[in-house]
Formats: sequence, C-alpha cells, structure tokens
Amino acid sequence: MHDGRLLAEATPGPGERIVVAPIDVSALRHERESRSGHHMLAHLRTEAYPVYGVPMYAPAPLAAMSYEGNLTRIAAAKAEFMKNQSSGRPSPLPTTAQST
Repeated sequence: MHDGRLLAEATPGPGERIVVAPIDVSALRHERESRSGHHMLAHLRTEAYPVYGVPMYAPAPLAAMSYEGNLTRIAAAKAEFMKNQSSGRPSPLPTTAQST
C-alpha cells in the first residue's frame, strides 16, 4: 500500500464489489515517518488556492453534534457561497460548482 503495490483487485464488470486486503499498519507508519516527499499537507501551497484561505463549513461543538445540526451548517455554507457569488467576492468554491 505505501509503495504503490496493488494489494487486492475487484473482478471487472458491473455492480458493486467488496475488496479486502491485509495492511501492515506499522510498516505504513514507518514509511510515512521516513519519507520526506510524501506529506501532502506540508507541501500544499495554500497561497495558490484561495479556497484554503476562507472557512466555509462551520465546525460543530462535540456536545451539539446532530444530523439536523449538520444539515443546518451545510445550508448555511451553501447560502454563504451563493451570497459571495452574487456580490462578486472571491469564493472558496469554484464557480463551476453546482449546489445540490
């Protein structure tokens, strides 16, 4: 897994498949610690992507987490996105994104 080897493969064809493979977690952790060029967050150039400079989805306090609260925060993020689009302000989401 950590070096690009294929561990399992689903049979081709239509329909859903479940694939299971063993993963050596300690070897994976070792590789992540020892490889310097594979830490994506450390190499992310946030200045090149305005989306990373503007928070959109509000975090929920752990005590207040609920399905309804999640729907409320999603709706608020979509409304803020649409407001930014109509005002001409830079938006953290691409202008080609469609809300569902």
